[in-house]
Amino acid sequence: MAAASQFLAIARLAAVEAIRRPVFLLVSLSVVAGIVLMPLLLNYTLGDSARIIRDSALALYFVGGLLLSAHAAGESFSRELRRGTAATILAKPVPRSLFFLAKAAGVGGAIFLFSLAALAATLLAVRAGAGDLRLDWTAVLPALLALLLAPSLAGAWNHRTRRPFASAAFFLLLAFLLLAVAAAACFRTPLDHLAFPANFAWSILLVGLLLGFCLGMAVALAMALATRLPVTPILLLCAGFFLFGLMGDYLLGPRLAASFAARAAYAVLPNVQAFWLLDALDAATPIPASYIALSAAYAAAWSAACLALGIASFQSREIS
Repeated sequence: MAAASQFLAIARLAAVEAIRRPVFLLVSLSVVAGIVLMPLLLNYTLGDSARIIRDSALALYFVGGLLLSAHAAGESFSRELRRGTAATILAKPVPRSLFFLAKAAGVGGAIFLFSLAALAATLLAVRAGAGDLRLDWTAVLPALLALLLAPSLAGAWNHRTRRPFASAAFFLLLAFLLLAVAAAACFRTPLDHLAFPANFAWSILLVGLLLGFCLGMAVALAMALATRLPVTPILLLCAGFFLFGLMGDYLLGPRLAASFAARAAYAVLPNVQAFWLLDALDAATPIPASYIALSAAYAAAWSAACLALGIASFQSREIS
């Protein structure tokens, strides 16, 4: 019970610290604003507006989540090691492995909340831009109001109470976006006159879930790197690792049969293509539950390997 309470306390503090950082709010607002404004910018595409908005929104969500995963892990862990904050906690009877895993869980929880906000904005944007020459204002207006009200109310709250602005603005943004989805669900789509639940493209959430598994892998890799590296190299290495993982089938696929090095690299790199199933949405093909389970198992195994390496690196590091 003592270990569980320590784990939950450290994980909660790590999640709150990650969300309180201005970079987390800035990236979250930028991603959500980019997604929400897409129907206004990509509304004349000759029948492909919903698909283009969906693909662009999910790509923006993934890139923003990858950036936040690497940055939050570096800020939460590597800077604590350099500043000596971690030594204060580890001076108490807290095992290093528990401290490391709790930090990773906290950062993962913060990325999960970011994913909820980005996917809620994606649902609203795809519905708003489903018609090529007409916007669904019942979806886009609540999303725009969420973007405006969240920082405004958080600023007023900060002025009156001196509470942290960034975390208040993010939580308000998340709450308002979820309320916007609930409010838009009460209206029919103006073109097809579809009512709930057919007035949203809910299959997007399954692809978003798979991309969330991939972001969890990014958190694990960033945490392992954070035991030895500062924030900037972590950002660069995570971006490069997942970029090569995205292109692994094209770069390494033809060489797998003839090269042991190619097979080893293919096994180590994250198979990002396995989580990027937009083709299934284009073909209106349901994603089997067995595939989601296998993807979750792969992400969990890959993340566990990274976390194990991170624990081994952390155990051998001197902390002052």
